[in-house]
Amino acid sequence: MRQTVSNEDLMRFLDGELPPDEVARVEDALGRSTELQRELRIFEALRRDVGGLTYDPPPHRSVWDGVQRRLTRPVGWILFVSGAILWTLYGGWVFATSAVNPVEKLAVGALAIGFLILLGSTVSERVREFRTDPYRDIQR
Repeated sequence: MRQTVSNEDLMRFLDGELPPDEVARVEDALGRSTELQRELRIFEALRRDVGGLTYDPPPHRSVWDGVQRRLTRPVGWILFVSGAILWTLYGGWVFATSAVNPVEKLAVGALAIGFLILLGSTVSERVREFRTDPYRDIQR
């Protein structure tokens, strides 16, 4: 059996997690040592102070969040989508007018269309899930 009482033993004593034989040992040591009594009082004060703490972060909203949401994001999406459409049309035109074997064109076209179908279905599924996600407003 151990003869000394550690800080961990004091914390477990305070939380009521010690078995009865160790409770008796700690109480006996507390009766003999004012240093242990002082440490136990410190742990009790810490427990009271920390027990009353809560974490409720304030929302981080500013004027610029509204500006970004209403102006920058739509403009960025418009530019991105229009650029992607133009590049896709130009690439399709170059691809269609090139002097490559038609079987190769069909294979590459099937590959590209299959990829776009899979990408579109994944994105639409994520958007549907996002609308009903109960954790979407949780900040990390």
